[in-house]
Amino acid sequence: MKKPSDFIKHPWSCVFMSNEHESIAVNIMVILKRTGNEWRSLTFEEYETERKKDGGYSRVEKAYFDDVSPYTHSADKAAIFSETWKDIFEN
Repeated sequence: MKKPSDFIKHPWSCVFMSNEHESIAVNIMVILKRTGNEWRSLTFEEYETERKKDGGYSRVEKAYFDDVSPYTHSADKAAIFSETWKDIFEN
C-alpha cells in the first residue's frame, strides 16, 4: 500500500495546471510523511504550523491548500491529481 512519502515527487501537469497547486500538494505530502506517514485529512491550521517550521511560508498558500487538500486524503485521490502521481499509485 502506498504511503504519503511515496508521493513526494513533484506532480507535474496536475488537474489545476498550476505549479503553485503542485508545490502545495508536495508540501502536504511532506507534512503527512513527517507526522506519521499515514493518509488523513490535514487541517489548514496544522499545515500552517508545519510550513512555518519549514520556512518560506506565506498566507497565500491557503487558497491553494483549499483546492489541493481533497486530493491528499488517500493514495487513490492522489492518483487523480496528476499523471505523475497516477504512475506512482499504479507502480
